[in-house]
Amino acid sequence: MIRGLRSSQLSVQALSRLASVVLFLLASWADPDRLALVALQGALLAVPYALMESLIGRPLSAELVPAGWDVHAWARRAAAVTIGPVALVGLVSAGTALPGASWGDRLLMLTPVLLQIPLEALFWAAARTGTTARANLIPQLTAIGTLVSGGLLALAGLRVDVAAVPGQLAVLAWVLLSGRRERTGGIRPSPLAAVRVGALYCATAAVDLVYTVALPSVAGALAGPAAVVVLRAMDLAFGPFHVALSASTREDVVGGRRARLVTGARMLTVAALAAVSAVILTWPWVRGLLAGDLRDLALSAVAAYCGYKALLMFSTWMSVRHMIWAAPRRYLVSGIGSRVIAFGALAAATAWVDRPAELFPLLLVAEALVVAWFGVRIAGTAKAPAEAVTA
Repeated sequence: MIRGLRSSQLSVQALSRLASVVLFLLASWADPDRLALVALQGALLAVPYALMESLIGRPLSAELVPAGWDVHAWARRAAAVTIGPVALVGLVSAGTALPGASWGDRLLMLTPVLLQIPLEALFWAAARTGTTARANLIPQLTAIGTLVSGGLLALAGLRVDVAAVPGQLAVLAWVLLSGRRERTGGIRPSPLAAVRVGALYCATAAVDLVYTVALPSVAGALAGPAAVVVLRAMDLAFGPFHVALSASTREDVVGGRRARLVTGARMLTVAALAAVSAVILTWPWVRGLLAGDLRDLALSAVAAYCGYKALLMFSTWMSVRHMIWAAPRRYLVSGIGSRVIAFGALAAATAWVDRPAELFPLLLVAEALVVAWFGVRIAGTAKAPAEAVTA
């Protein structure tokens, strides 16, 4: 069972989510002045996860990587190219959501986000060239390091938004040194070629990531820092659901076209969604453990958010399956179309939203439209071979 957990994406996602939740709680209890920074950092960490999956994991899954490439060199160079743009996006987001934060606070908050980029890239390279259990050690050890450092920093009365940095640096050094000893040769692509192979997937992910970053940023601009905290606290409340959902999608990407439609991870995702929704709808004190503003949120707003998460589950599964079987250009159109719908909801939010509770019904309606959109695009893909579909 232990060997199975080591090789499972459930263990990876569970540890990563646990580290995120614990860090948020430590900031809430021991460093409340930087709670909004930690909340925004948690949202920005979605960027390296999704970006490296699109640039490296998805081309590997769709079998688009040229034969003879040095996968590890490819991963390192793709990560190096993306650090600058991610830093720019993170600084813009922090300036929009938290204009009162100093430049030093913004840079320190962003450091773990940037360090996660090469770690994620090397995870995908290790998953293809070695065993899954060994590759999983990269995110697992990083999460454990974050938990240990976070506890020590909180006890010492220091800022906890940099808790991930020591573990990230240690794991990065271990992976790079061991990779140097195990290097087997192969074609080392140029930096441009390193990102070109996954460019279309990256474009789709970039649009999705802009929305991920824009959501807390717009919420903070419309309703103040409390809105950023509420969104992050609600997201953490659904931690078990996100663990299972992330595991199910990563298993699909790792498995590629061999991945099964019905899996244990998917069944666990549905069960986690139902359980978390029931708990947070029934007991306000559970929400209060994460944030006082979340405890005071109207029940109708909480219910709308639960419905939004249910639809997000289906749209995520549909998107990944569509990516695996559709031609890259068709998937690009599908992905951008789904984000146009989501951005339309955010644009509408600027007209009247001034409280977090007013944002959740808009998210629910937008995600329902996204599910319908992917349904139409998948049905069109099924009518022709993936290689023949271009739009």
